[in-house]
Amino acid sequence: MLGLLATETTASAIDMTVVNMLIELVKSLLTLFTVFPINIFLVAGLVGVGFGIFRKAKGAAGGK
Repeated sequence: MLGLLATETTASAIDMTVVNMLIELVKSLLTLFTVFPINIFLVAGLVGVGFGIFRKAKGAAGGK
């Protein structure tokens, strides 16, 4: 029981670190978008290309 409790505490600390890093990343990206608004369209295009690649890879792997 004590080991399980220690594991949950450690996992929680790691998750908060990742969450804080993601928050800082989003803040820095939002600052970049306020300076260069066209970047929003570029990122949206790259995300679309990424989803297209994964869709084709999923189809090639036999996924639905």
